[in-house]
Amino acid sequence: MKKDRQKSSRQLATDWNSSHGKSISARTVRRRLFNAGYKSYTVKPKPYRKPSHCSARLKFAKQCSDWNFSDWKTVIFSDESHFEVFNRKNKPFVRRLPSESDKPFNFQPRVQGGG
Repeated sequence: MKKDRQKSSRQLATDWNSSHGKSISARTVRRRLFNAGYKSYTVKPKPYRKPSHCSARLKFAKQCSDWNFSDWKTVIFSDESHFEVFNRKNKPFVRRLPSESDKPFNFQPRVQGGG
C-alpha cells in the first residue's frame, strides 16, 4: 500500500489475494487500514513547478519585497483561459496517516490556471 497510496481497497484486496493465496474482502482491507490509522483523503492540487520556476519566483519575491501599496496598484493579475491538462473531474484519493499531510504523495501536480 505504501508503494501506491492511491490504490482502492478493492485493488489492495485483489493484490493480497493473488500474492498470498488467501481470500480477504475489500471491507476487511478498509477496516485494517482504518485501525492502523490510515484514512482516505482527496489529493490536494499543487502547482507544478520546476526548480527554475522556484528560483524565478524567489528572485521576483526578493525584488518586490520592499514594494508599497502604490507599487502593487500598477500590477495586473489576469485570469487566463481554462485548459484541462490534468483530470479534474474525478478527484483522486490517497490513503495516509494524519501526520503525513505534507508528504509529496498527497499532492497532484497542476498547471497555472487550475489545468
